[in-house]
Amino acid sequence: MPLYLVGINYEYITQRAINYIKSSDIIIVDKYTMPNSDKIISLVIDIAKDKKVILAERNMLEDNSSEVIDIAKDKKVSIVVIGDPLIGTTHASLLIEAKKKKIEADIINGISGICLAKSLSGLQYYKFGKTLTIPGPWRNVKAYSLIYNLYSNLCINAHTLLLFDINDQGKLLSIEQGIKTVLELNKELKLYEKLEKMLGIIIHAGEKNVFVGDSLYMLQNAEIDEPYSLIIPTSLHYEEENYLKYVLNINDNAIIEHKNSIKVDFCKYMLQLKTYLNTL
Repeated sequence: MPLYLVGINYEYITQRAINYIKSSDIIIVDKYTMPNSDKIISLVIDIAKDKKVILAERNMLEDNSSEVIDIAKDKKVSIVVIGDPLIGTTHASLLIEAKKKKIEADIINGISGICLAKSLSGLQYYKFGKTLTIPGPWRNVKAYSLIYNLYSNLCINAHTLLLFDINDQGKLLSIEQGIKTVLELNKELKLYEKLEKMLGIIIHAGEKNVFVGDSLYMLQNAEIDEPYSLIIPTSLHYEEENYLKYVLNINDNAIIEHKNSIKVDFCKYMLQLKTYLNTL
């Protein structure tokens, strides 16, 4: 019997996803990667009708994944994931494991929050560099690689999308703590002192598509429903400036401050940081 990886989003669900959920014997909802997941859970339960719906925490889909896949030997199983199923490595691993066990598997692609965030920012899609994740304190790591990759993006004049880490209970790292992590590491490593004055865009790609734009420092106090992500732009094309100004209502002063703040050789800081990291 088949195993389905089904991607859905808060307000975006394809007819194909609905059909696959309805046709399944068991529906497993990946709860731990879904911040603010109550609405999606209710939606899935409504679509599933009288079918069995299981809410999965991390240990079920990672530590005990073989047991989940074994169920698909006898029943049709849908694993419902927020966004696109294969954005996260956990779900790619499930697909690989199923194929190794000769179990039929299919992917029902969903609308990725990463794609939504980039698109809704109004910034040119091809100008984005490597996507990064700000780790939560529960990781107990110093995120030097995060800062290095941020400066690497800035060095090649690429915008950066930063995701916020999520804990085992499905709680997203707060905006305040996430931005504080970036700025404190930047200060500790004695890098570009005006990084905090660069433009930051917090995007909530949910039902209201809420945007807040200002300097990184000021954005620490932003209050937006989960899920959210952060974009740090590099130099702006005039069409990008107009989008930020007229569509996202970011004020002229924030854009001017950003343009002044990026007049620096970011490659120099990247190489400085690389040299330091090589000594650790």
